[in-house]
Amino acid sequence: MIETLLRYIEERPGWMALVLIFIAGLTLIVVYPQIIKQLWSWLLGSIILTFGFLVLALLVIQVTKYKIDVPLRELALQLSKHELVDFHALLANPDHARDVQVYPVDIDGDGKFEWVVFYRFELSDGRRPYAGVVYDYDRGNPPVLFPYRLIPPHRDYLGEEWVRLELRDVVSQSELVDKPALELMVYGQSGGLNTDLTIFRHVRNSLEWEPPRDVPPRYQVVGAFRGDGGVRFDPATKQVTVIDRYLERSQLAVEFVYKLDEERGSYMSRADPMRLNPPISQRVTFAFGMPPDILDTPYPEKLVLGFYEMLGTSSPRVNPRAFLTGQALLEYDRGNFSYFGLRAAPGTITDLRVTSLQYYPEVEARDVLQSSLGEQPRFMLVSLTLEGWKGYTFTPARVEEPIEWLTTWVEGKWKIDRRADLQ
Repeated sequence: MIETLLRYIEERPGWMALVLIFIAGLTLIVVYPQIIKQLWSWLLGSIILTFGFLVLALLVIQVTKYKIDVPLRELALQLSKHELVDFHALLANPDHARDVQVYPVDIDGDGKFEWVVFYRFELSDGRRPYAGVVYDYDRGNPPVLFPYRLIPPHRDYLGEEWVRLELRDVVSQSELVDKPALELMVYGQSGGLNTDLTIFRHVRNSLEWEPPRDVPPRYQVVGAFRGDGGVRFDPATKQVTVIDRYLERSQLAVEFVYKLDEERGSYMSRADPMRLNPPISQRVTFAFGMPPDILDTPYPEKLVLGFYEMLGTSSPRVNPRAFLTGQALLEYDRGNFSYFGLRAAPGTITDLRVTSLQYYPEVEARDVLQSSLGEQPRFMLVSLTLEGWKGYTFTPARVEEPIEWLTTWVEGKWKIDRRADLQ
């Protein structure tokens, strides 16, 4: 009863506070009617008392900042003779009581709740990331409340600033056919983005009559992804997209797509379970989308990427011709798309991907333009590889040898001038 009441209050603190304050106000009116003789009516009195108690409660909450939370929970444990398992009181201290997240869920399909607990700990460099553990009491008589740790490969934390739990049936292989064990998908957040995703699968690691143990891990990692530009999971395809920013000055990123190995039920490598399988595709992209003023960008590598994105679009918002000058413009007007690395017309390609892109700033120093604003580079070399897709198959547009473009500063803007690798 105490556990139910505490959970209800925790889930609906605002409504419960209003109800309790209103009941207290009515009780005072009934027991001590003389205190409202000067009021206009019984209803007005109850409203005023309710409002006063509400203001007082809000002031108490603001002043205490929930520091009474842990003592109250410890008292609840004593009153319930410790029948209520409260991980907030066990794992948190009064200053960080809200740093503990508890999810009572049935993970392994046995019809009983386990507790997924996320808590913060301090590293030697002063950071306080989140770690995770699953508490289960499925062994022994009486049963033992045993912790199973959730540890990603190569690190001991799940998220930098926040963590979030989802349960999904990602792996089709299950231990119980009627009640499949769900996978734990733990998202780690940083800067408002999902920068980490670790997927754990429940694997029974000991027999029923043996004591509980966590070696080998009971919750095994079947996928561990990290990207400073974001991580996304597609429930329809079960593919995971990871974005890594790598050219900070021009805000470009590489987008990797990983596919689940359905036969093994894992995204990890067969040869090395601590590493991911190679991505099924990758592309260079704009970390925050192509800017509307792409033709005015001060970064030639950004201009080149914008050209190929518009070249591979059926209805480009910027004419690809506007990116070009010199020899490149002449070849484009002739319809010589092989000059741009395409062995098929752009209309036959449904997805044109730049798979790698580099720029070479040392070329800038060869010839600079003196202006009132200082030195302005006149040339820049940009190297890239690309591939074209039609549906789910390659077209003849795949280019593995790098294409080198010489970009030129023309009338206050960068333009793609000519192929440097064909000279």
